[in-house]
Amino acid sequence: MPASALTESVGTAVTAGTEALLAHRRDDGAFVFGAHHASPLNTAGALTALHFADPEGSAETIERGVTWLCETQRDDGGWAMRGVPTEPLTTALAAAALHLLAPRRAATAVHAARARFDELGGSGAVPEPAMTALIRQFHTFAGLPHEGAQRRLPLELLLFPGLSRRLLSLRLPIYASQALAQSAHRRRGPAGRALDRLARPRALAIVHDAYEREGATGGFSTDPWLTGLICLGLARSGQAPGLVRAAARWLRSAANPDGSWDLMPLDVTWTNFATAALIEAGHAADPQLIGTREMLHRHQQPEPFDALGCPAGYWGFSSPRSWPMALETAESSAILLKLPGGADDRHVRAGLAWLTATQDGAGSWSLAVRNSKPGGFGPCPQMTAKVVGALLDSGAGADDPRVAKAVRWLLGRQRPDGSFEAMWYRGGTPGTAAALEALSRAGRTGEHHRAAARARDWLLRTRHPDGSWSTGEGTRPGTVEETAWALRGLLAAGLNPADPAVAAAARWLVDAQRADGGWTPGPVNEYVRGCARYADDGIAAGLALRALAHYRSAEAAEAAGATGGSGALGTTPGTTDTTGIGEGGRK
Repeated sequence: MPASALTESVGTAVTAGTEALLAHRRDDGAFVFGAHHASPLNTAGALTALHFADPEGSAETIERGVTWLCETQRDDGGWAMRGVPTEPLTTALAAAALHLLAPRRAATAVHAARARFDELGGSGAVPEPAMTALIRQFHTFAGLPHEGAQRRLPLELLLFPGLSRRLLSLRLPIYASQALAQSAHRRRGPAGRALDRLARPRALAIVHDAYEREGATGGFSTDPWLTGLICLGLARSGQAPGLVRAAARWLRSAANPDGSWDLMPLDVTWTNFATAALIEAGHAADPQLIGTREMLHRHQQPEPFDALGCPAGYWGFSSPRSWPMALETAESSAILLKLPGGADDRHVRAGLAWLTATQDGAGSWSLAVRNSKPGGFGPCPQMTAKVVGALLDSGAGADDPRVAKAVRWLLGRQRPDGSFEAMWYRGGTPGTAAALEALSRAGRTGEHHRAAARARDWLLRTRHPDGSWSTGEGTRPGTVEETAWALRGLLAAGLNPADPAVAAAARWLVDAQRADGGWTPGPVNEYVRGCARYADDGIAAGLALRALAHYRSAEAAEAAGATGGSGALGTTPGTTDTTGIGEGGRK
């Protein structure tokens, strides 16, 4: 496709993609993409929780859920969400739920699932120790054999609030409920029983704090998975019966008519991806986004989350009472800054203040709790890079102590091959692209430029022959999301839109657009890190449109520079290389 033809095709794709995104805008200003989010993992967890919390009152709901699991089992014996390869964690928990709830009816399904679980590598194929322990727990409930012994969850850990927050982060309420259950069933000596008596009120206070701050609906962060695990632990502990009843009611109300449970709604996340793309496409002043700005204002949390030690001012991924997320807080703050009135928006100031208060001592950002333990919900390069971007958008310079400290931390987290990790997305592409953009914008020294060059070269080295990107391992087909991340990162690093790798990525995204203006998602998003993924139409569409709109703007800036005009991106006309090594420096 000649360059002029590509330019025209990108423009057409941006127009169609914009119209498709706006069609998903709800009357309250949120962008919602709720189709095809039924989750066998959430269904297995919710069914197990209802069995222990209120089996009689939930009998019809349980029956529908068992039927749904049996009918959606794959030919290979396993389960996963739509568009995701079969997963060992989901398969193991679905098999346990069926054996617990319908041992005779589902005997064939359970046998096939256990065989598939073993083929996938069993518990050894589940990289998160907490999820391996959960498999053992569910198999114990169901009377199924399992590998290894149950590990003890020391309830007394909760007597040390700062330590338990840093070790557990958002898992703290889950841990509290599960440790309560374990303390009710494990035999302990006099000293152990005394510690349990001391710690039990603290555990209950943690769960009650999370429960009350959400309006005592019974749901936790509007997430069936989270709610199911907390409900299960409390039900087995014999504690807080009123809360257990409320959680069971919430789970029943959240069930789909077909018996399944969805993933948690992602109202803020979807809205952020869609609005960022529309802003990039030139629609910041679109009157339709006035309601979106107001929706983001409403979803900012005005109260602290005391159980987690988090101040007010953050955004979560979902409801107006969602749990704290540094990534959503950075993205919502950056979006509001770019909407009309953003410079004077008090919600932006509150979001940036929250990010400043929660920066880790080392310079990074963890998911929610400052100085969280590495791994799990701990420090994340992609999240840190996103916060750096929000700070720079707000007017902070590269010498700002928050930015400089974060960039130093990023340098120490670059892998030997030049890539960076991302907590909530698979593979190396999203983290590397985000870090490349942050280093390109905030880099001041030769060391910074060299790190950016290594990240850029990793992206160039790992692209597929067809112009797309996937995980960086070269073994999986390219996806819309990973190609869009890479395209934006390379443009941010200063590559010319005419560069063969950049042009090929834009062409691939144009060709991947559906007739309805959207894009088909890939299994790139982490639901349970390393263990359960999902594909999401809203995230794919937002990323693709934003990348193509960025490409279009970069082309316009190049054309203006060539004719002596002003740069469309607000940069010096004709200036493209920000890594300090020039386009000829590729490896």
